[in-house]
Amino acid sequence: CPAFRGHFVLLFGGEEAEQWRFANAAPDDEVSEEEEEDQLRALGVALRETARVLVRSTTPKSAIIWGRVVFATQETSPYDIAVVRLEEDLDGVPVPVPAEHFHEGEAVSVVGFGVFGQACGPSVTSGILSAVVRVDDTPVMLQTTCAVHGGSSGGPLFSACSGDLLGIVASNTRDNNTGATYPHLNFSIPITVLQPALQQYSQTGDLGGFCQLDRASEPVRVVWRLQRPPAEALRSKL
Repeated sequence: CPAFRGHFVLLFGGEEAEQWRFANAAPDDEVSEEEEEDQLRALGVALRETARVLVRSTTPKSAIIWGRVVFATQETSPYDIAVVRLEEDLDGVPVPVPAEHFHEGEAVSVVGFGVFGQACGPSVTSGILSAVVRVDDTPVMLQTTCAVHGGSSGGPLFSACSGDLLGIVASNTRDNNTGATYPHLNFSIPITVLQPALQQYSQTGDLGGFCQLDRASEPVRVVWRLQRPPAEALRSKL
């Protein structure tokens, strides 16, 4: 359907939607839903049901847009992300520019529906990009000092200077022993992790790139478990 052309919604944890558009249009030969389902079955991915996504437009009225979940990572994946294909264009929605580089110490902002959810509308919190965690020189996690409360996961992380989209918020930090939550210690998925798979699907309709998110290497999984790599683990002096 031409209305799908170039439009996607990134969902993180099912809590919030962030619209995404690629400059390149979808291929002329549109991939049917049946073909997508066949691809997913061949890749061993469980099929998801149609999702209803509420997108608030720039007009005074809210726009309710139907979308179809084309992929969601497995529970075992370190990257908790889903991709929804919208059935209509979104007029007047700014197109985010994906960042290609990350700079520790730069000012950043997070947009989300934390604490009170949609009852009070979206909120913007600011901070700095305190750490860029890399595996084999590739960014796999972003850490910021923005205030991220429950419900903010799935929100975009922007550079306050350039306005570029840096990533998708994953979570804050919680002490399971005390139950305390630390909103200013939080983590995001770098947009550079997601962009290749999204671009591949946008241009070819191939879902195979998304499945690589489920096959992340053990060092990446260690990072998202907030564990030290074996080489950096402290050795006993005894």
